[in-house]
Amino acid sequence: MDSARQALRSAVGAIAAQPGQILEGVYSSQIDGFFDVENVVIYNLEPSTFRRSSSHGLRARRCRASDAPAAQGFGHKLDYRLTPTPRIPATPLVHLQFELTAFRSVFDVWWAVANGIAVRSAPVPGRFGLYVELSCPTPPANPATKMSILFDGIVAALQREDQPDQEAVKRLALRHGIDAHHIMTRLFQPISDSITSSRSCQLVRPYRGGVQWHPADDLCEDCTLIVSEGSAICNAYVYALPEVQLK
Repeated sequence: MDSARQALRSAVGAIAAQPGQILEGVYSSQIDGFFDVENVVIYNLEPSTFRRSSSHGLRARRCRASDAPAAQGFGHKLDYRLTPTPRIPATPLVHLQFELTAFRSVFDVWWAVANGIAVRSAPVPGRFGLYVELSCPTPPANPATKMSILFDGIVAALQREDQPDQEAVKRLALRHGIDAHHIMTRLFQPISDSITSSRSCQLVRPYRGGVQWHPADDLCEDCTLIVSEGSAICNAYVYALPEVQLK
C-alpha cells in the first residue's frame, strides 16, 4: 500500500489546474459505514500532494454505485481528475454567509459562521453535500490544507449542543479571548440547528491541554471548496444527496 500511495501522490502532484478548473477526487465503493470522505480522498495522500492541482479549489466525493473490481474482495477505487468548476447547488437546504478573516483552527471557522447570517435554513434529513465559496484577500497557497478545518467548523456551526462541556468552553474562552458566556450562547443557539448528530459524543470536549471537536459530518459525502481572491465574505451551501450517487 505504501508504494501504491507514493505512486498516486506522484501522479496527482503532477496535475496543474487551469483557471475555471478544480481537482475532483472520487472514492467509489459499496461498503457501509461512516468516515470523512475528505480524509480518504485528500488527507490519506497528504495535503501537500495537491498544491498544484487545488489552487482554484477541490472536491472530495463518495460514490456508492461503484464499478470497482470486486476481485479478491477489494471493491474500492479512487479517481482524480480536473473538472470544470461546479455551479452552486440549485436548491440548497441551508445557505450561510459569513466573514472569515482567519482559519487557523476549527474554532475560528465555527465562530465566524456562528456570527454570520443564515440566508436559508431547513433541516438536513439524510446524506448531504457541502459547497463552500471561500473568498479572501490572500487565498491559501494550498487549499487542501484548509479543507478539514473549514468544513468541520461549518458543520459544527449547524449543530446544537444542549449540554456544553464547561471545561471545554473555559479553555476556548481563555485561548481565543472571548467571553465564555458568548461561546456558551452560540453552542446553545446555533445560527441554524439543521444537522442532528447521530453520535452520542459532545460537539466539543476537553482533549489533553486543549479541546477536540466532533462535528456531525457522518453523512457528508460530497465536499466542494471553491477558492477566489476578493473580500473575506464567504458562502456555504448544504444540499441533500440522492439515494444513489452515481459517478
